[in-house]
Amino acid sequence: MAVTPTAALVQTLNGIQFGFILFMIASGLTVILGILDVLNLAHGELFSLGAYTAIGVFGFIIGIVGPPGGGVVGTAVFILAVLAAVLVTAAILLPVGTLFEAVFLRQIYDRDQVYQLVLTFALLLILLDVKKFIWGDSSIRTDAVYSAINAIPTSELVGLNYPTYNVFVIFVGTAVVAGLFWFFERTKTGRIIRATAIDREMATAIGVSTDRVFTLVFALGAFLAGFAGAMAVPPTAATLEMGTNPLVLSFVVIVIGGLGSLRGAFVGALLVGVIRSWMITLYPPGEIAAPFAIMALILLVKPEGLFGTWGETA
Repeated sequence: MAVTPTAALVQTLNGIQFGFILFMIASGLTVILGILDVLNLAHGELFSLGAYTAIGVFGFIIGIVGPPGGGVVGTAVFILAVLAAVLVTAAILLPVGTLFEAVFLRQIYDRDQVYQLVLTFALLLILLDVKKFIWGDSSIRTDAVYSAINAIPTSELVGLNYPTYNVFVIFVGTAVVAGLFWFFERTKTGRIIRATAIDREMATAIGVSTDRVFTLVFALGAFLAGFAGAMAVPPTAATLEMGTNPLVLSFVVIVIGGLGSLRGAFVGALLVGVIRSWMITLYPPGEIAAPFAIMALILLVKPEGLFGTWGETA
């Protein structure tokens, strides 16, 4: 199948855009796994909760100012909607993450991991029923918001006829990546979190409150999942089952990159995103199997993943 250079560029950009969405999800999952040593099965539902929250915010703003059109006004409405969605998502997901960690997870850290899996699976089912109770079981779309940002000619931005919203997600994803690495590398709180990951007992001995660190980490992971959902939903639709596929692919990403490695999650997410995008064009039936095939190949060559442990690579 012949692919033109322009089509190849578009497919690669699609993969990068999806890779950034995956990274936002997987970064929260890998931070929780690396610090708390908890495999959070409810992470995908936090992703979908962020998507539903964003749709609610978009609908509220459109109800006040009307459907956004093209031009400067439409762009301003879109930016306002996105900023409001991020703030509301943070206002909801951060307390939810704090509540989950303080009330539920903190009680079972010293128990077998089976308890953690059962508990997080129970939280998954609870969140699923909460979404169904609030929003119903029908899919919800945000076509007006998505059309508004795509009314801006992308050719003026990148010289290519490409969905403007995808470019926006790539820019936002780049900012999130830079912000996370800066936070963990340059800030006092980030260094405390890394120190706790490397040697929990020593961190406790020098006065670090591991309870606060764990709560902060889980709340941060929950917010990142919800933020990814808010970014992912405009081109698609919010459905009750939308958290399943991102959760599975996030597991693939963190296994490829190395358990607990933020850098590995970034590389793994882009790798999975680009490969998945190309498989859709070259061999659509292989779209689902391709990420798992790459994961298996990498595990055969390097069982610990592309990068080391959290403490060495964060």
